[in-house]
Amino acid sequence: MNPFVVLAAFAADFGRLSRLLAPAALRALGDRLAELRAAGPDQRTAAERAARTLLDALPAAEAARLGRDGGGGDGDGDGQGRFVDASDAAQYEGFDAADLCLLVLDGNPMVGPVLGAVRQRLLAQPMSEWWPEADPRLIALSGDDGRTLLPLFQFEAGTMPWRIVPEVNAVLRAEADPWGAADWWLSRTTWWDGTPAGLLGRDRDAELLGAARALVAADGEGE
Repeated sequence: MNPFVVLAAFAADFGRLSRLLAPAALRALGDRLAELRAAGPDQRTAAERAARTLLDALPAAEAARLGRDGGGGDGDGDGQGRFVDASDAAQYEGFDAADLCLLVLDGNPMVGPVLGAVRQRLLAQPMSEWWPEADPRLIALSGDDGRTLLPLFQFEAGTMPWRIVPEVNAVLRAEADPWGAADWWLSRTTWWDGTPAGLLGRDRDAELLGAARALVAADGEGE
């Protein structure tokens, strides 16, 4: 059994399987995953401890299925195409053990083959570590190592944010969905030839606020 694949398979089905764990078991898994994150390059022992904690806490049928997945099968016996097990960075359906750390330790949903790519794109932008005095309306993202990071496009100079940024972030509900807000600021849009962040400091504040309000209104109509 490859413990990294077991953890990755749990991450791939986290929404369902996490509800099968008692709160104490989920806390224990978090402790093991924190050890895994801190283990450095030699993570095998920490991964084995985390996988064993997880399997012991799950119902027997689910534990057996994850054990089969970690052993090289897909749970249905065909053993084809569901996982990649070339190293300790083993993946299952595009998820890996680091994704489970993000889910459990940070509450970060930006994992897996689709949302993980968005996370990496956004985290590749210039960042600063969060500080306690930062405006709570600023976008704060969770880095791959668990650090809280502030995208630097939000700042006019030093620690002073652009005046319009906290106002737009409040409209975008960045506190509840920081990744969605960051993606809006940093993605090209049909409204302008460029990104909203590229308009900061160019006397376009009213347009930025109007576009954010229009986006939220459109989303509300679609619900």
